[in-house]
Amino acid sequence: MKMHNIKRLIFISVLISCTCAHAQQSNCKVVMASISESYSGKCKKGFAQGKGIAQGIDHYEGQFNKGLPDGMGIYTWLDGSYYDGQWKNGMKEGKGKMVYEDSVVAGYWKNDRFVGDQLIPSYHVTYTMSVTRYTMTKTSQTSNAIRLRILQGGTENTTIEDFSLAYDSGEEYRTGPIIGIQNVRFPVDVKVKYRSWNKLHTSQYNVIFEFTITEPGTWDVMISN
Repeated sequence: MKMHNIKRLIFISVLISCTCAHAQQSNCKVVMASISESYSGKCKKGFAQGKGIAQGIDHYEGQFNKGLPDGMGIYTWLDGSYYDGQWKNGMKEGKGKMVYEDSVVAGYWKNDRFVGDQLIPSYHVTYTMSVTRYTMTKTSQTSNAIRLRILQGGTENTTIEDFSLAYDSGEEYRTGPIIGIQNVRFPVDVKVKYRSWNKLHTSQYNVIFEFTITEPGTWDVMISN
């Protein structure tokens, strides 16, 4: 094959490749309206995914997930102010800095709101006695409540005596094995105290579990002893 024919084939291949890439970008959707006019970058199932650049009224360069800023990125507004930091589901989330014309706000963000120069944990355990394991899981954003379960050997502990539950706000209720606090105002301090028999039912021991939850929502707390 002659050299000019080889060069022509290479040129056509590159042209097809570029055309396909352009078509892929034009079909790659950015969900956030303010930066949805144009996009260049990685794509997955029709949405911006991975590293890319999106332009609209505002400009964003960084990581995407399912068409939204997610991960590290820089978002620049029309007036020139910008945020450089972590994102999640299109909102500022994690460590970053917001730069205005005459000031800088740096620290941690949650649900698009600045929470301070130090990250406040959603919960922390302040004291335990005779607790072998525990889990604290936020299961809902729609209500403010704490649901407590006490286990022994993987099943409900039915040997509890002298149970007491102290808390800052809310009202106590019980539903089957669940001991709950509803209408909670966060942050809330909780202290659980009771006496339990061991598995062989030959001796008793005291159990104490104290914790603080700062983030609103419904929390499931499980204590094992």
